[in-house]
Amino acid sequence: MQKILVRLLGLPVIATALSACNSLASLTGESFTFEGQLPPDFSIKAQAHYDVANSCDGRSQARSFESGYQSGPQQYRFTIPVSYRDGLCEMRLGRVGLFIHGRYGDKDWQRTYDNGGLVLVDSLPQGAPAFQADGSLSKTAECTWLFQLSKAYSRKGEVSKLLSCKGAGAHLVREELPGKTVRLDIRVNPDEEPSYDRRWIETDSGWRPCMGTDTSDRCQTPPIFQTFKMNGQECTVYPNCKE
Repeated sequence: MQKILVRLLGLPVIATALSACNSLASLTGESFTFEGQLPPDFSIKAQAHYDVANSCDGRSQARSFESGYQSGPQQYRFTIPVSYRDGLCEMRLGRVGLFIHGRYGDKDWQRTYDNGGLVLVDSLPQGAPAFQADGSLSKTAECTWLFQLSKAYSRKGEVSKLLSCKGAGAHLVREELPGKTVRLDIRVNPDEEPSYDRRWIETDSGWRPCMGTDTSDRCQTPPIFQTFKMNGQECTVYPNCKE
């Protein structure tokens, strides 16, 4: 009689344990790996945006993943949930915004970024690459530094830079994403360009900034060149400073 009672009492305990395991599994959801390589002095931030997938009374949410800067090349790897539960709400990934940061000096203002994104779709647009047989998708984005003369009052006439990154994104089929690996490598174009080429003229010794006219933003003819500041020096050509 005592053995029978122990068995009967044990059943609810086992059932409760199994129920807890199932609940824990539903909370973890599914995920994919987002990874790649960054050049020196670059950082990447992935901001995953989630929508409520069922009829519960919930709000959209976001989760951020960030690599940070390093002085040498670095590998990054994020495990990004495709779905998860928040209380009674089923959260489903809608898109991933990408922020590619670069720094070209030690000062706070010598940092900038460009955007990219992973877009989740039901079917791929024509020409968009699909996952390979091994479950991976690899792309390379090329970032170009765009130099200019700062318009900020405190550093007027000093060189500042913008960042322009091409190919920093992909279309991903939502139903195929769990368990996959998306790789995005960042490459830096060795040739910098002026952000506004009407005010810079390329010479044998480098780029020279020129003055416009009262009625045009183009260089005067013949051009009248001007000096600028870079790293505490007065310069005439970019990027070598002196001719």
